[in-house]
Amino acid sequence: MKSKKKILLLMGGISPEREISIQSGNQCKRAILNLGYDLEVLDPDYDIVTKLVTLEFDIVFNCLHGSWGENGKIQSILEFLNLSYTHSGVMASSRAMNKVISKEFFKNNGIPVAKDIDFRNQINNLTFPFIVKPINGGSSLGIKIIKNSNELNSFRKDNNSNDEDFFAEEFVTGMDFTCGVIGQEVTHIAEIQTKSDYFDYEDKYISNNTKHIIPANLKPNVYERMREYALKAHNCLGCRGVSRVDFRYGIDDRGEKLVCLEVNTQPGMTEKSLLPELAEYSGISFDQLVDWIIYDASLKR
Repeated sequence: MKSKKKILLLMGGISPEREISIQSGNQCKRAILNLGYDLEVLDPDYDIVTKLVTLEFDIVFNCLHGSWGENGKIQSILEFLNLSYTHSGVMASSRAMNKVISKEFFKNNGIPVAKDIDFRNQINNLTFPFIVKPINGGSSLGIKIIKNSNELNSFRKDNNSNDEDFFAEEFVTGMDFTCGVIGQEVTHIAEIQTKSDYFDYEDKYISNNTKHIIPANLKPNVYERMREYALKAHNCLGCRGVSRVDFRYGIDDRGEKLVCLEVNTQPGMTEKSLLPELAEYSGISFDQLVDWIIYDASLKR
């Protein structure tokens, strides 16, 4: 029997990824109850501090996605209030959420990344296609492939020329891959097959046409290299608990190209999410994964 530790599950929240957080939270809620823990659920708003100091619990299970819940802000509140919590801490969450900063960490640690594109200052000398992404964001929201100057002009118009919120990099022709990290153990790799040019929001959470191939169909040396880069990316950012590391790999007339895209410190836990699927392939059930995440919770993360 489990000790009657009480878990406070944070889900929902105020970010654009609220709906996905609710889906993840509902899955984790079932697992936490199955495991025999006492449970309190909180859908946090700006009054989260008031709620946290009035509720009684032992561990915070952070199931928030996106800004605020995943960028170090919630983590800093939990540290300040001396509350044990799951997933990565303040600095690692902040670094991973900011794609420009995390990319610099990858470069400095020998992890390959896509070439940066200066789409603000080299308007007349751009090489298309390239991909534009929000600097801070998740779930592939706001990502756009730019194939020509007309599409770039439309993108800037749609975003009110608010370019400082975005960065751009070369679009690597190929397939998307992802790999989980649980503590210091690296999962197998999933190959993500979609009908779109990249793994977007609809492919992740809506479409029934997305296929996850585990283990990924890669040459053994590429497979192991990707797993090594996943653990290195997790560690160089200072991540804790679980993470999911995304890659792009392809071969064209210039040879092979493997790049690390990002580290997700709050991986999705929905019915369609990849980390639980990768864990299950390694013999770790969803309930066991949730139990491990709770066991790993602490302060000073």
